[in-house]
Amino acid sequence: MRKKNFCLAVLSASAVLALGASFSSFAAWKSVNSEWVYTDNNGNNVTSAWRSDNGESYYLGSDGYMVRNTLLEDNGNYYYLRNGGQMLKNGWRFLENPSWQGDDKVGDASWYYFDNNGRALRTTGDTVKIADIGGKKFAFDMYGRMLTGWITAAGENISDDSDWATATYYGDSEGDGSLVTNAWVYISVKDDDNEDDNEPTYHFYFASNGKKTVSTEKTIGNVKYTFDDRGVAQDSWVHNSDKGTWKYYGDEEEPKLHTGWFQAVPSKELNSNDHENGTTHWYYANSKGEITIPTADGEVGVAKTIDGKSYLFNEDGEMLTGLRILTYDGSKITKISSEVDSIDTIKNMDSDTKKLLYLSDSGAAKTGTTTISLDGSTYTFSFKSNGSPRGVGETGTSDGYIYMNGLRLTADEDTKYQAVTYKDQEYLINENGTIQKNKKNIKDADDYYYCTDSKGVLRHERSTEKCTIKH
Repeated sequence: MRKKNFCLAVLSASAVLALGASFSSFAAWKSVNSEWVYTDNNGNNVTSAWRSDNGESYYLGSDGYMVRNTLLEDNGNYYYLRNGGQMLKNGWRFLENPSWQGDDKVGDASWYYFDNNGRALRTTGDTVKIADIGGKKFAFDMYGRMLTGWITAAGENISDDSDWATATYYGDSEGDGSLVTNAWVYISVKDDDNEDDNEPTYHFYFASNGKKTVSTEKTIGNVKYTFDDRGVAQDSWVHNSDKGTWKYYGDEEEPKLHTGWFQAVPSKELNSNDHENGTTHWYYANSKGEITIPTADGEVGVAKTIDGKSYLFNEDGEMLTGLRILTYDGSKITKISSEVDSIDTIKNMDSDTKKLLYLSDSGAAKTGTTTISLDGSTYTFSFKSNGSPRGVGETGTSDGYIYMNGLRLTADEDTKYQAVTYKDQEYLINENGTIQKNKKNIKDADDYYYCTDSKGVLRHERSTEKCTIKH
């Protein structure tokens, strides 16, 4: 730590002569044994008192001699008398701590600052003395010693490595000793409560008043951070048990709040297996940083529209992909299937309580017509581009086809035609799924005849006899 232009000067012989010349014109000052004394009107030496001369203040000790090169305590204040005996004002001095201070810093050297009255800036009450000097803030203890490192609100240095959590300020011990303000400190501390590392390196932020930011969420440079009651910027996952919300603050290198899309390993509480295995998932957080998770009782998933696309999140907030069947109770998702890999599972769905979603690798629910391979075969599906959630498998007739839970119904292979039931009516479709409209006496692979109306509805059951009913 360096402070320019504050080195102690050595009083040269010429300086002593100059001082003598200065005092020689004042009868009250006398040189005795190469030291200066001050006599009163009765000719007695003045002791333990201040005297001024040419605008400078001097102190006469208990022996009557002018005090020099000394840190002096007088009436509860501390002063520094320079080589020439003058009281130092508006300046720094790096001084050995005298024995009368009586603590573990005795014998060491500390920086002191003396104001325009010559008094050392120091803590005098229950709150540490903070002073603005040269555009920076400095802290001083009860003896006027500048404090660095971790500093309490009462003006004491933290001596125990594990007591940093109780500190309020931090003085730059590697620089000029000023308090850190409007800035981050990335520092290693001792933390026995940290299961992974007993000497971790944490981020701390100190406000414009020099105080450590604690127990709050704070926006710094348009980025949100959260701090615990020790002032540690939180990384990884943070759970608010009162609100039931989860937020993610990145890693220890950059512990900032994540919003929007991000990829991360889940916390142990969210997904213990994937946490242990280091498996990452995609999450989406709102502007407050809260990830998308169910909030209603019995709800296990959330379908959310983001930038015009539907996404599905499970109860741990993980974005899901693949072909999924959702079970509903009213508007609540009460069950999410694993990825569907069998066409029979879809054919046997209860369309009153279940919905089908096809989630791409990016997580967005597909809409419109697409093909999906299941059980070694390729099937055509149609997913709605509207509704809630967007991308639900379509049920109904569209573009000359019939869809049930998104699956396009088709005649079995090598049958040519087949009757299927939709809304209590039988429709005739071919192997591509096209509804056969206004057909008369077309035969399937087994030579059965069919006749349909303008909507493709069968006019009678299949028969080995030709149809005679008029359309």
